[in-house]
Amino acid sequence: MPNLTVVGAQWGDEGKGKAVDFLARSAGVVARFQGGPNAGHTVCVERSTFTFHQIPSAILSPKATCVIGCGCVIDPYVFEHELAALRRKKVPLGQRLVVDCRAQMILPYHKQLDRLRDEQSSRQRIGTTGRGIGPAYADKVNRTGIRAGDLLSEEVFNDKLKHNLAAANFMLMDRYKAEPIPFKSAAHAYWQATRRIAKMVGDGSRVLGQALQRGGRVLFEGAQGMHLDIDLGTYPYVTSSSTWAGGVSPGTGISPVWLEEVVGIAKAYTTRVGLGPFPTEMSETEADRLRALGNEYGATTGRPRRCGWFDAPVVRASVRHNKLTALIITKLDVLDSWEEIKLCHSYRFDGREFPEFDPFHAAELSPQYETMPGWREKTSGCRSFGELPVRARRYLARLEELCACPIALVSVGSERSQTIPFKSNKLRWLRQ
Repeated sequence: MPNLTVVGAQWGDEGKGKAVDFLARSAGVVARFQGGPNAGHTVCVERSTFTFHQIPSAILSPKATCVIGCGCVIDPYVFEHELAALRRKKVPLGQRLVVDCRAQMILPYHKQLDRLRDEQSSRQRIGTTGRGIGPAYADKVNRTGIRAGDLLSEEVFNDKLKHNLAAANFMLMDRYKAEPIPFKSAAHAYWQATRRIAKMVGDGSRVLGQALQRGGRVLFEGAQGMHLDIDLGTYPYVTSSSTWAGGVSPGTGISPVWLEEVVGIAKAYTTRVGLGPFPTEMSETEADRLRALGNEYGATTGRPRRCGWFDAPVVRASVRHNKLTALIITKLDVLDSWEEIKLCHSYRFDGREFPEFDPFHAAELSPQYETMPGWREKTSGCRSFGELPVRARRYLARLEELCACPIALVSVGSERSQTIPFKSNKLRWLRQ
């Protein structure tokens, strides 16, 4: 049986939550392999809206076991909030959620240090979400992090927290002139907040390995987007983990030999949250219009997203790095009312044509556009490729051509049912 990896092909917020919810209907196991509560996946099912930051969005599929992999960082307060929301909406959980014992925990000092560093950086702000992601991953690399498995012993947890808090408080007081965090109250509050997570701690890699060995259908769910990758993205305006398909193995503990198909999610236009280069960014007037039509506000922070036209070289780079099997294009319906739609096919840089996206020179790339006529018809009610307006079909065909990758599915709304098969036969996952 096939397995499938889902990654964002732009700068995040591409609609991966809805895509995973749709694709996971036939999955036996679904695993998040990186990221933390800085990423929000929004899913609409039967007029109910769910926003997930920690728990895999496939938890809504009643047959799927969900794994939070060792490449993730976990905020227990966000985790508990999401569990409570699922209970209120009567989503059955049972034993379907496994937290890998190696996953790193986000502590209160991580969030405080994250905010202070970004606020007081005189040299270079990143525009982080302030959720403690970077400091938590820094502790992981420094080999001082507290992992989910440490929550099984209060003595082990307290010993590690005491050591880490001493170092964090020194940084808070010495560098940022902030108040220290008292050990006793912090330890008690955090220990209580993690009691539900502790009951779900297990070996996620074993769960995944056993599923793959018996031929089960396994889906790997990425967060953020390819161009926010810590190594391959627009550094330093990136996240702290590996967001591309290459992050699956270290983020789950399974061999890369198992990995088969990879699907990239891309909007029919482009958005970005926070700072960093964005070649196809629109004028503020155009961005305001698109933001209103597409509800382009961060699911995690509520910040207005920066908006721009579709950038084919950006997506083409994702196709190359991830060896994408196919693309899923989302939010096509947001463009329904536009008279003309711009499409970046290449750039000019240093006085010459520059066909590919280069993260080192991204801020200096001048986008070269072609303009296509808009279709000026509603697509949200379309349920097949043939029902789409002719100009919308031409737009999708041009995206395929420029990105050098087939489009398997097209989303024309937030509901599961608003998903159109395009060239779904290109994905073995959808054929079986």
